[in-house]
Order: sequence, then structure tokens, then C-alpha cells
Amino acid sequence: MEGLFELLQKGGLAMYPLLLLSLLSWAVIVERVMNLRSSSYRSRSLRELKPLLAGKDLEGAIKLLSTDNSHMGVVLRELLEGYREGKLSKEDMLKNLDLEISMLVPRLEKNLALLSTVASTAPLIGLFGTITGLIKVFSAFAVANPEQAMVLLSKGISEALVAAATGLAVAIPALLAYWLFRIWGNGILSKIEEEVFEVIRVLR
Repeated sequence: MEGLFELLQKGGLAMYPLLLLSLLSWAVIVERVMNLRSSSYRSRSLRELKPLLAGKDLEGAIKLLSTDNSHMGVVLRELLEGYREGKLSKEDMLKNLDLEISMLVPRLEKNLALLSTVASTAPLIGLFGTITGLIKVFSAFAVANPEQAMVLLSKGISEALVAAATGLAVAIPALLAYWLFRIWGNGILSKIEEEVFEVIRVLR
């Protein structure tokens, strides 16, 4: 903890917003890792479901999905119930699935805008800290007292370097996490689309 306070002092005022951005980005990263588990979106019953639908065992398929609490498991159960009752055709089911998949996009990309903002803002704040540090460096040359000048010079250089390094240290993980979560989310969407349309295709 003492090391953190010492670092904040060395980096100047720019360190405080950078610390806030760092905490924000890591909170988003933890939240996304916990929520972007494909098992919470993808149905776990599709392997057993397809033979039932191919064999026209609609009741068995609905019963199987009744124990599946994943997002797409619930959606498929509701669609199959509508199909069984004659309220939905296969074309209606496909349209509803398209809509459900499109509605998943905001959930899979939740808070990614925050990571993008941190990644673009942190280097600029670090640059601001670098500039204020350099101002102190040049101020040292205006001081007549050599000892005081050396103190200002070393403090200014330290503040400039620490602020710049911290800005990059905050931005790089946020940017990497942003793209990894985008890829992860797109992979989940692609897999869901492939699986659910395969289920509807075997429906007789």
C-alpha cells in the first residue's frame, strides 16, 4: 500500500484519474469473464435434442429442454411449444431465432464501450502527466539555487516518466481485453446461430 501511495506522489495529479480508470477497466474485465461463459447462453441439450426432433418426438424434446436453463434452451423450448400448439411455423421459428440472436448482441458486448474509452483516454491522461512533469523540468532551469534546481529537475523527470508509463499500463490491458471479449462474444453468437438453426432444420 505504501508503494502505491509513493507511486501516486511520483506521478503527480494525473495518477489519480489513471488509478480510477484502472479500477474501472479491471472491474469490467472481471464482470465480462464471469458473464461471457458460453454455457449460460448456449443450450446444453442440443446433442440429445436433435435425435428426438428427427424422430418426431416433440414432447420428449420439450421435456428435455425443460431442464435446460440456458438462454437458448429457454428460447427453443418456448418455440417448440408454440410449434406443437400450431401457433408457429418453421419459418416463424427461424424469424424468432434471428430476433433472439440479434438481441443477444448488446448482452455479449455489455460494458465493452467502457474498455474502449479507458484504452483511448488513459494514454492522453498519461501524456498530460508527462507535460506537467516536463514543465517542472524547465522550471528547474529558472531557479538560481543549484540544490533546489536539482530537486525540481529530478521530480519533474520522475513525474513525466511515471505518468507516461502508467497511462500505457492502464490502456494496454483495457485494449487487449476489449478485442478478446469482442472475439469471444462473436464466437458465442456464431456457435449459437449454427446450433439452433441446425435444430430447426431437423425438425419434422
